[in-house]
Amino acid sequence: MKAMIAEDITVGYVLPGGKIRNLVTEFQLSLEAGEVLAIIGANGAGKSTLLRTLAGLQKPLSGKISWLEKPLQKIDTSDRPKMAAALFREFARVEGFTVRDLVGMGRHPYTGFFGKLNSADHEAIREALEKTGIVHLIDQQSGTLSDGEFQKAMLAKMLAQRAPLMFLDEPTTHLDLPSALEFLHLINQIAHTEKRTVIFSSHNLSLAFKLADRVLLLAGDGEYALGTPAGISDHHLLCSFLRSNEVRVENGNLIFDLKKT
Repeated sequence: MKAMIAEDITVGYVLPGGKIRNLVTEFQLSLEAGEVLAIIGANGAGKSTLLRTLAGLQKPLSGKISWLEKPLQKIDTSDRPKMAAALFREFARVEGFTVRDLVGMGRHPYTGFFGKLNSADHEAIREALEKTGIVHLIDQQSGTLSDGEFQKAMLAKMLAQRAPLMFLDEPTTHLDLPSALEFLHLINQIAHTEKRTVIFSSHNLSLAFKLADRVLLLAGDGEYALGTPAGISDHHLLCSFLRSNEVRVENGNLIFDLKKT
């Protein structure tokens, strides 16, 4: 069973005056269970817009999207959280929430109208915290967490949701390099061991090329390149994106040939 399929989707937005700007045109994608896809590209190229579209948070201008071989438009909104979990940058910290409370929000698709957690929900919360290595923070106020700890708590919330699809928008933006590397390694491990399909956007090319199974490069003018990290590292669109002869990708590593003056 395919985890997700996008067929001929066009993604963009309407400009003042009614003119439409296409960011990605006639896009095709097919992902297997447990596959990790990184989306890269310049600011404004459409990374977040495409991610939101694939996550079902906005409609494509044209084309079809399927989750687990079911047309997205036919999946009831109440059932979607059981199939897909999303982490976007606009999620703000809430005062008075413990880590337990925060991660427990991932169980809401299963708790019914009143949101009461049962023993199975509490087990799912603790299991998610153990996987992310922060079970010792379970009773700590979320507002006191470091950026790295908070991102791990948000990942634990996604894991507690137990959805087979995971969408993350720039999940390492506020993390230092060691924390970013640890976070993406954790995502990669969870995807492969639990057969969860992960799609994330990133500005960190080195981490994207090292930890993703496939890379999607958006050119920002409707064009895109999709392939293995090795294949994308040699693609002509990557040269256009880097806009410099002093930067290149070699064996998955970002190499800087800066000349001192």
